[in-house]
Amino acid sequence: MDRVDAVVIGGGMAGLVAAWQFSRAGLKPVLLESRGYTGGLVAGSTIAGVRYDIGAEGWAVRVPDTENLAGELGLTVEYPRSAPSWVWFDDGPFAMPVRAILGIPADLSAPDVVAALGPEVLSRAAQLDAAPLPEQLPSDLGSLVELRMGAEVLRRLVAPIAGGIHAADPHLLATEVVSPGLTAAVRSAGSLAAAVSLIKGDGPVTPAVASVAGGMYLMAQTLTDQIQQAGGRILTRTGASSLAHPDGTGRGDDWVVRAAATHRAADPSLPPEPDGQPVEFSTPRVVVACSAVTARPLLSQVIDTSGPELVAGAPIAHVNLALQAPELDSGPRGNGMLVAAGSRGVAAKALTHLSAKWPSLTAACPDGLHLLRVSYGRSGQAAQDLSVDQALADASALTGVPLSADQLVASQIIHWTGALAPTTPATRAWVQGLHAQVAEQPGLGLTGAWTSGSGIAALVPHARHTAARLV
Repeated sequence: MDRVDAVVIGGGMAGLVAAWQFSRAGLKPVLLESRGYTGGLVAGSTIAGVRYDIGAEGWAVRVPDTENLAGELGLTVEYPRSAPSWVWFDDGPFAMPVRAILGIPADLSAPDVVAALGPEVLSRAAQLDAAPLPEQLPSDLGSLVELRMGAEVLRRLVAPIAGGIHAADPHLLATEVVSPGLTAAVRSAGSLAAAVSLIKGDGPVTPAVASVAGGMYLMAQTLTDQIQQAGGRILTRTGASSLAHPDGTGRGDDWVVRAAATHRAADPSLPPEPDGQPVEFSTPRVVVACSAVTARPLLSQVIDTSGPELVAGAPIAHVNLALQAPELDSGPRGNGMLVAAGSRGVAAKALTHLSAKWPSLTAACPDGLHLLRVSYGRSGQAAQDLSVDQALADASALTGVPLSADQLVASQIIHWTGALAPTTPATRAWVQGLHAQVAEQPGLGLTGAWTSGSGIAALVPHARHTAARLV
């Protein structure tokens, strides 16, 4: 039995932030991560001699917490270059409306909205959005947009954005998770467009996302380094197998966490499996910060975790291409392009022009070298067989620039199978119930991407608050 200040179960971004918060308070936490690295979906690699992000690129800037954390870590924040995002439909690509939230336009008469939808669709959308609000607004994003602006606005503007960012159909996404405050703004403003306008404000359009100069992976790396420098321990390839309640088999007021060394599961997308000699930690503070599939059985030992069956995450995969292609210098599709579901000419779901999007990556690439991320995998789809040839063909179609294998300097295929499981309204209600139960357990905290809301912007403040409450 090893008695420690705190145990954090899970070494993704939430677990790292919680452990770092403990260390800031003078505690020496032990972080358990069943995989061989920390950071989860925030990870980096090298292609053609350039370090870059292979997972999450940044965070939404709607709240300042992640930028504040970057400052505390001594990292420099950067914003993407000012350029439109595009959407691919088989009848032709178009630039997305600039003043919008998740594709929902703030002004149905704006020129870029007219170009995207046409006058007939906009006339119908304006008519729907001018109708009196119902007593109860839908709780999912797809139904809300469909009710207030119609099916075409949902199909052409919102579905591509939701599919690209959240890897899910908008009907699976709880509005208050993917856009906190939007429902209340609709009630206050009287319409969906007015609500978006209220949230966006009248000033110049500012970037919706930010990252760390040099790569988002630097945040996970720096958190890991600073935790260890402060005396904390990070044990990778070590997974928690049980959690004992203080009034059960715990020692006095302490929790007992049992863990063991792990090996990779037959399906690499599943959590690794314990196979080593068990070790036990006794501690007054435990933060469960692992994925839902791992957290649920652990928590079931101390609280009631019965609830809905969780929707599986999409089989997300990226084919990353490093190309010597000066033809891309002009950034023909801005920072990238989303692909509408059901497109016949393109198999990908999105393309990101990484070396054009992020200034520090632009500076790191020699003249004429471009980094493209071609993304695949939608909710409900089976995993696709990926190839560099397919990615080159898709990138050529999406950019409008013929790209060949002769221009290829290097490539990487990255799988994130099962990642980004959508938070449905039912899941959100269940998670809120879990938090209420956990709050009644002294010394226990629950955080993570599936419990805190959508994306790093929600995860960071939630993880910090969870650890601070236990200090």
